[in-house]
Amino acid sequence: MEAVADTLELLRRAALVAASLENALSRTDLTVDRWRALAHVEANPGCSMSDVIDALVVPSTSATRIVDFLVDIGAVFRTLSPHDRRRTTLRLSSHGQELLRDVEPTIARICSSLVTETSLP
Repeated sequence: MEAVADTLELLRRAALVAASLENALSRTDLTVDRWRALAHVEANPGCSMSDVIDALVVPSTSATRIVDFLVDIGAVFRTLSPHDRRRTTLRLSSHGQELLRDVEPTIARICSSLVTETSLP
């Protein structure tokens, strides 16, 4: 039963982190999943939609909506892979970099306060 209790506590803490991040991002065009997608594309330039799906652990339709929004606001570019014309790759634009830079201090503050307040099981 201890494993179940630890899992429930971990999920509770994850929900608290997500709620704090959503609140902090509410003044921007970003949601937690949009921010996560931007951060993933920044860390993995040229990644594919499959990479985003795996990183965000969301259904393909959700990932498509997230990336479509980021493309629409000019935060991400889609390009055809030079190695496989059937594959679309993603790259961060300067606007995407600016969005990440703008929210980074707030997100870092939230994450560090949550980590120092509690230790994970």
